[in-house]
Formats: sequence, C-alpha cells, structure tokens
Amino acid sequence: MHFEFRPVMIMLWTGLLVASLTGCGAENSDTGVTLPILETTAPGTSPTASQVCDNPLYPSTQGATWVYASTGGPSGAFIYANSITEVRSDGFTLNTQFADQTRTQEWSCQPDGLVALELGGGSAAGVSMQDMTSQLKTSEVSGLNLPNEISSGMEWQYSLRLQGTIVMPGDPEAPADGVYAVTMREMGRETVTVPAGTFDTVKIQSNATVDIVSSFGGSDLPIKFSGTTITWYAPGVGYVKVVENGDFGGQVYSATTELQSYNVP
Repeated sequence: MHFEFRPVMIMLWTGLLVASLTGCGAENSDTGVTLPILETTAPGTSPTASQVCDNPLYPSTQGATWVYASTGGPSGAFIYANSITEVRSDGFTLNTQFADQTRTQEWSCQPDGLVALELGGGSAAGVSMQDMTSQLKTSEVSGLNLPNEISSGMEWQYSLRLQGTIVMPGDPEAPADGVYAVTMREMGRETVTVPAGTFDTVKIQSNATVDIVSSFGGSDLPIKFSGTTITWYAPGVGYVKVVENGDFGGQVYSATTELQSYNVP
C-alpha cells in the first residue's frame, strides 16, 4: 500500500469514521468542511474489551470513534476520523478515514502499555514529496507508544525499522533503509479546550526522527525528518490536541490537530 507520508501522522493515532451515529457535531471553518455528526459519551463510562488493552489515556473499545481536524502541516488543512474496528485479547485494529482514502494500523497490547506495530496503512509506509516517492516496510518494533502508568517527568522510547525502495524522476528504483525513532516525556497536567469540549489532560512531548539512506548511482542520498510534538491526552477519551513543529526535507512546518467530536461506547 502506498500513501503520502504526512508528518503529523507520525503520531500513529489513525482510524475510520463510523457512520449512523447521532448527536452534536462541529463545523471546521478553516477547512470549510462540515464534520461528521457523532454522539459524545461521557469519559470513563465505556467498557473495556481486554484487560491488557485497558490504557487509561486511550480507550480500546471496539467501535470507539474520534474525528479530528488538522491545519498548518505540509499537507495543508484536512480532517480525518479514527475508529477501532476490531479488538483482540492482545491488540486491536485502528482504521483511519480521510476524504479520499482509508488506512489501517495494527496495535499490540503489552502488560506495560500500547505499541503500534506499523506507521499506519498496513506494514508499508510511503513518502511523496518533491517528485520523490517511496515504499517502505516496517519491522523491528521496540519500546512503547503509550505506557499504562505514566509518572511525573517519566521518559520512554519507541522505534521501528524502515526498509524498501525510493524512486526519483528519471532514475530507476533504489533501495532504502532507515529508522524511525521517538523519545517521549511526561510534561505535566493541563486543562485544554477544543471543539469537542474542555478536558483535564496529561501533556506529553515527543521528539521524533526519521533517518533513511538510499543509494542512487552509487551515491548515498540521506532523507531526514525531525520534529517535536506536544500531545494532550484526556483520560478515558484519547488524545484531544496535538501541536507539531518539524522539518521535513527542508520544509519547516507547524501543525495543530484538535478533536472535533467522539464516541466511546
């Protein structure tokens, strides 16, 4: 599967819109798109399908759905909807729906926290920027994305390997190999207001790097991304706001993503 590698999607929380839900919706004036209508469920009232997947900051109930709007990133303004479409005893499937495409992502539930097994869209990640495209498989996952217990000032890591091919205009397909790595740290508690409501949150900072090397005509071509992200997680709800600042191939950006509406059964 090939898709555009949106830096904000490095956060790895992606998913699918569930239809036929009712309640209060929101309209995003920045994108000019009317968001889907979802019923908002009070935090902490949803049942858990698996005890090992029961993370206090990210509910893993089948059918849970979140709608987000993002602005300021390299891909411009867009909306997307996340949904958990399958829950197992040791993990779950997260599905994302954008306006023109849908992606899936598998997660593992470990005794100490949640781990994304992929970057989103299956076991392959793609890059499409400045006439360059790539197809990269992910492997060798280590660390945690979100621990079950987070103490003040706590720090943890997550990483995976990227392997595949890159194509430049006029050049043959070239092999590529690299690493995506993140260091995360708890930065305190804050009250945050977004279109979906006002939430007491846990603030987490993530410092991410993508370092890939490809070989064209016998010469190595480095492809680098780096970024710092602040994410606010509301207990029983999930992430409600993300602010990401980064440099993707020399393109500096600042993106903000906010929760518009959600439903946690």
